[in-house]
Amino acid sequence: MTTLSDLVTAIDNVIQDDSYLAKIPSYINQAMKEISGGVRMSANGQISPPLPDLYAYSTVTTSTTLPYVSMPDTYQRKVFRISDSSGDVLSPPMGGDYYSFALFMKQIADLRLTEAGSIYRLAVKGNKLYYQGIPTAAETIYLHFYRKPVDMALDGDVPDGLPDHLALRLLKHKVCAEIFGEALEDGQDNSGNGVKYHTAKFYEAMIDLVDFIGIDGNPEYYGGGDFIDGGVCD
Repeated sequence: MTTLSDLVTAIDNVIQDDSYLAKIPSYINQAMKEISGGVRMSANGQISPPLPDLYAYSTVTTSTTLPYVSMPDTYQRKVFRISDSSGDVLSPPMGGDYYSFALFMKQIADLRLTEAGSIYRLAVKGNKLYYQGIPTAAETIYLHFYRKPVDMALDGDVPDGLPDHLALRLLKHKVCAEIFGEALEDGQDNSGNGVKYHTAKFYEAMIDLVDFIGIDGNPEYYGGGDFIDGGVCD
């Protein structure tokens, strides 16, 4: 397994600047978050899909006065299913997914977001989950999403969520491109070459990552009720 120590050594061998050595782990952890959060692929402009191993299941508790609740601390992206304490699905806005906040605002009864009662519509906006109505007693809501990766701190820690056969290439080239982009280059005549090389190699590795994990998308279903599964993959 590729460890933090392996990554630091590989990057240090490329950078060859002792002033960066102590900072390399923080660059690695930031690169990991950016990869898991989605990278815009240069070939087609689409965002890379979530890392399957970062799937998470957690809960939030509704307020009795506010129309929103903060998302779990571990949340990073793509809420794709929400249910109540009975296991029944809580619908996103009709015609969209849980991120269709504009549709949410069009489909609620009170634009002041003060409607009391059972929850009939939800949408994620930023780091908050909005809902209408507002339950008169706090309710537990169950969320399926993709979480943030756990930072690496110890030499033996491994990248959280990355396939091992791609971890070294992805993180090494991503970090090297970032550091070279901060004006650390191998001579005035070669300014920019390090950024270009490592950026290109990073995107090559990202294509391999996307091919390996695939796109986990769903078809659209138009049932007899008001729930539409948008089937959106990001």
